[in-house]
Amino acid sequence: MLGFVLFAQVFSGVFLVFYFSADRVLSFDRVQYIMLETNFGWVLRLLHFNGASLFFFFLYLHFFKALFFCRYRLVFVWRSGLLVFLLVMAIAFMGYVLVWAQISFWASVVITSLLRVVPFFGPNLVCWVWGGFGVGGATLKFFFVLHFLLPWVVFLIVLFHLVFLHNTGSTSKLFCHGDYDKV
Repeated sequence: MLGFVLFAQVFSGVFLVFYFSADRVLSFDRVQYIMLETNFGWVLRLLHFNGASLFFFFLYLHFFKALFFCRYRLVFVWRSGLLVFLLVMAIAFMGYVLVWAQISFWASVVITSLLRVVPFFGPNLVCWVWGGFGVGGATLKFFFVLHFLLPWVVFLIVLFHLVFLHNTGSTSKLFCHGDYDKV
C-alpha cells in the first residue's frame, strides 16, 4: 500500500505541476484555478492532498509494526526507513506551504525559524532557506523545487530500503530470522 500511495502521490503531483506557479502573488490563485477551472483538477488536487494523509497513515502502521517486531535490529533497513520518514515529513511540510495562504505562510515562518537553534550556522541557514531576510517569493520557489525533487530521492532510498531488506531478511511473526527456523 505504501508503494501504491507513493506512486499515486508522484503521479498526481506531476500533473498538478503543469498548472501550478511558484510565484508569491499567483500561487494561491493557481491553486484555486486548479480546483475550479481545470478539467478534473479538483480530483488530482484532492487525490494529492488527501493521499498525503493516507500515505502517513500507512507509514505509521508500517513504522509501529517494525517497532513491535523489533526490526530496529536490522540496522541498515531501519536507518534507511527512518531517512525516508524524515524526508517524507519535510516534503509534506513544503507541500503544505505551496498553497501560500495565511496559515501556510506563517507555518513556514515558524518552522524555518526553528533552524536558528543550529549552533554557529543557524542564522545563516535560516537566511539561506528564506532566500533573503524574510519569508517571501524566494522561499516559496525553494520549497517548490525541493517538493518536486525530493520524492525522486525518496524513491531511490526506498529502493535501497528494499535491497537492504532483501539482503538481511525480515523478521516474521514467529521471530524466525533465517530459513532454517521456518517450517
